[in-house]
Amino acid sequence: MRNFKFWKRAVGVLAALGAAGATAQPVAFEPLPASTATPFALSSETRFAGHSWQAVEAETQRLALREIGSLQGQPTGGFFGLSARPVLLHWRAYRHRAESRGAVIVVPGFTEGLTMYQELVHDLVVAGWSVYVMDHRGQGFSSRLLPPEPPTAQGDDDVGERGHLDEFEHLVDDLQAFVQRVQASRASDAAAGRRPTVMLAHSMGGAVVSRYLARVGAASPVAAAALVTPMHEPRVAEPGTNQVLRRWCDDGAVQLPFQLPGLSARRVQGEGFDVERAAWWAQPDLADNELTQSVPRLQRRWADRLARCEGEHCGHPHARVAGPTLRWVAQACAGAAAARGPEAAHIAVPVLVLQGGLDTVVEPEAQQIFCAHVNAAAPGRCTGWRLPQARHSVLVETDAQRGPALQAVLQFLAAAPRPPAP
Repeated sequence: MRNFKFWKRAVGVLAALGAAGATAQPVAFEPLPASTATPFALSSETRFAGHSWQAVEAETQRLALREIGSLQGQPTGGFFGLSARPVLLHWRAYRHRAESRGAVIVVPGFTEGLTMYQELVHDLVVAGWSVYVMDHRGQGFSSRLLPPEPPTAQGDDDVGERGHLDEFEHLVDDLQAFVQRVQASRASDAAAGRRPTVMLAHSMGGAVVSRYLARVGAASPVAAAALVTPMHEPRVAEPGTNQVLRRWCDDGAVQLPFQLPGLSARRVQGEGFDVERAAWWAQPDLADNELTQSVPRLQRRWADRLARCEGEHCGHPHARVAGPTLRWVAQACAGAAAARGPEAAHIAVPVLVLQGGLDTVVEPEAQQIFCAHVNAAAPGRCTGWRLPQARHSVLVETDAQRGPALQAVLQFLAAAPRPPAP
């Protein structure tokens, strides 16, 4: 997700603006304190350099039993429920053979899939956790949300590569169904049932988790959540430039009850996966990007995005996604506004927020507003730290940034309260 250059056209076409509700005063996050304690063994930047995602997954399987499955998400398309299309959500579980911590549900960001999280999965399993991860609708190995179109003369699957979203709340519905599935799978193991289930989310996934935790409130089966550079507001214009465009997203943007034929599905940034990938490789400096300063990890991520899927649990045969549609942007703005808004006060579990000091993808102030709303109901429930030299994708940053961040996350999750004894 990059800074979008289409906003003048978008605002001209979509004029319905919504209000996000009362806003708490943001509180600046302090820099993440330096710590001499490094209790968790983490992969170095070179550990998996040049490895395929399958090779990293195979390393994890030395410690964990892999399970591949799928579940039905909320149907998409149609009008007032008519002619809706099914959505198949692809998930994988890595059950630690000697689990000591509990379960981590990993929630990816926009355009990402579980293939891109294999290094993180590996580190979590090494730390003693079982890991569960599901691809969001519209990306990874889950179903795409746009009806197929005839391929171009070059055979490109352009529709299947667009970053599209029907309803942001459907992402929350999907996550809720997945959490229920994880809980059911662990219920048969008495020892597992006595360990906590926690969440670790990045970017768009952080907004989804925020909405989920607010929805379930005190009934949450999740004991704690770590949100890494959460998308509590996507950045649509540079600070001090076009304030009208920034307000368009900041105020909740457009919440149309239906999609506009020929417009909602239009890609509004980028020219497709192959073009974006070629442009990155052609740069004189491969570290010139908005996501990470780690070239080895970014190289592996591009390779992971070429992953293909076969079998009954595949909602889509490949993981290539690039460029948001107009509908995705409208839903991302509205969903992010709801995620950081007053309903965040309903969140009843400890939350850790990590902010990238060099993040140009999401707005840092929105993360601070989110924490303020959470703490309005219970002071101290939300803790926020800033990594001054980190870009947006902290989980694939250089070791100097990723190491302290992931150590902080793992220490936070390890302190999650255990379920009450039966």
